[in-house]
Amino acid sequence: MPTIISSPVFKGLSEAIEPPNSATPNTGRFDANHRPPKQYWEAMPCEGPGCANIIPAGLYQPQRARSFCSKTCVSRDSFSRYVVGKCPHCGGPVMGRKDEAGIKVYCSDEHWRAHATEQILGPTGVFRGLIDEYMSTAAANYYAPGTLPTVRVSLAKFFRFAVQVEKAARLTDIRPGVITRFIAVERERGLTSRSFVGHLSTFFAWLIAEERYDRANPVVSRIHSQRGAPAEARPYNDRDLNTIWECVERTGKLQLMLAFAIGEECGLRIGEVQNIRLSDIDASAQTIFVRLPTKNKRTRTVPFHSNVKRYLELWLMKRDPQCNHDHVLHNNVSKPFTGSHFDAWFKNALSSTADPACAFKFHRLRHTWATRLMNNGMELAVLKVLGGWESWSSMQRYIKVLDSTVRGQYEATYARLQEKAESGEDETISLVDFAMMDATNPASISISIT
Repeated sequence: MPTIISSPVFKGLSEAIEPPNSATPNTGRFDANHRPPKQYWEAMPCEGPGCANIIPAGLYQPQRARSFCSKTCVSRDSFSRYVVGKCPHCGGPVMGRKDEAGIKVYCSDEHWRAHATEQILGPTGVFRGLIDEYMSTAAANYYAPGTLPTVRVSLAKFFRFAVQVEKAARLTDIRPGVITRFIAVERERGLTSRSFVGHLSTFFAWLIAEERYDRANPVVSRIHSQRGAPAEARPYNDRDLNTIWECVERTGKLQLMLAFAIGEECGLRIGEVQNIRLSDIDASAQTIFVRLPTKNKRTRTVPFHSNVKRYLELWLMKRDPQCNHDHVLHNNVSKPFTGSHFDAWFKNALSSTADPACAFKFHRLRHTWATRLMNNGMELAVLKVLGGWESWSSMQRYIKVLDSTVRGQYEATYARLQEKAESGEDETISLVDFAMMDATNPASISISIT
C-alpha cells in the first residue's frame, strides 16, 4: 500500500476533510467565506510524474482540474508538461513550463554538462585525451573537488591557444615562449585570476614525473609568476548586512534564510552549507559538523547562534519528510542542492533588488564572520580552527582590521602606559644606564641567550 499523504494539495482545492455524511450540507450556495461548497471525491491516484501515492477520499473544493498529493508533485508536473525546446546535445524534446520556452535549453543537467564539456575540450585537438587522463587521475589527488572544473577550464584554454594560435601538434612544441604569449593574451582580455599559471605548472610537473615530457617545465616561476597585490578581505558592514537580510526574508524562502544565517554565524562556504546532513547538526550543543569534501580535505565542528537556531527549527517543520535523502536543505522538488544551484537561487531571488543585495556574494559572509570575530577579541588560533584554514596567510585574506579596533587598542595601550608612568613604575632603562650598571663587577650582569 503506498504511503498516503495526510495533506493533499490540489489546483484550486483545499485538503481533504470530512466523509460524505458530514454535518456540512452541500447546498450549492457560497458559504460565509464566499467559497463554493465542498464536493465529495473518491480516493484516486496522484497524477504527479512517477508518484504512486493515493489521495484519500473526502470533501474538496469542486473546481478541480488535476489532482496531486503534494506541492512537490505539482512542481514536478509543471516542469514536465510542455515541450519548450530542442536539446542541442541529444536533439530530444526539452520539457518544462510554458514560460520556459527559449529559456530552458537542455533536457537534463547531464546533457548540459556533456555539451559544455564538448564545447570546452573539443578545440584542444590531439591534447584532449591527455587532459581527460590527467583530470580523472592525477588532478583528483592534487585539488579539492570544487577546484577541478576550474583546472579543466585552465588546461582547455591553454591547449586551445596552443593548437589554434601556436599550431602545436606535440608536447615538445610547448616551450616557455608559448606560456609567455598565452599569459599575455589572457591578461589582454582582462583576466584577473592568477591560478591558471599554477594549474599549468602542476600539469607539466605531472608529465615530467610520468616521463612523458623530456624537457624542463615550460612554466618558469621567476618569469611566469603573476603575483600581484595580496587579496584584501571584503566583509559587509552592519548596515549592508541588515539590508541584505531584509531582502532575503522578503523572498519567503526558508532555505535561503537558513543558509544566510549559517554563513553569517558559522562562516561556512556555500558548498559546505548545501552538504549539511541531518546527523551533522547537534541542536542541544548548537554545533554543525562540517563533513568532507571541504577545501582543505579536513572536517571540523563549528558552533551556531540564535538566527541559525530559529530558522533551522522553522525549516525542519517545512522540510519534506518524503524527500528520500538526509540533506538538511532541498529545493522545491525536494532534491538536494548540487554544484552552483544554491548560488543560482540567491542570484535569482536577489537580482531584482537594490544595492547591495542585487550584487550579493555568499562567500563575503565568510569574510564578514571572520572580521567580526577577530575585531571583537577572538584569538587568531581559535579563528583559524573554526574557519578550517590551512595557513595563517590564507586566513589573513578574510580578516579586515577595522579602524575602530585600531583606535580602541591604541587608546587602551596608551592608557596603560600612562598608568605605569604615574605609578612610578619604570621597566625600561637606556643603553647608557645599562652600561653603567655594576661597571665594577661585570660578573653580576647575567645575560640569557635563547
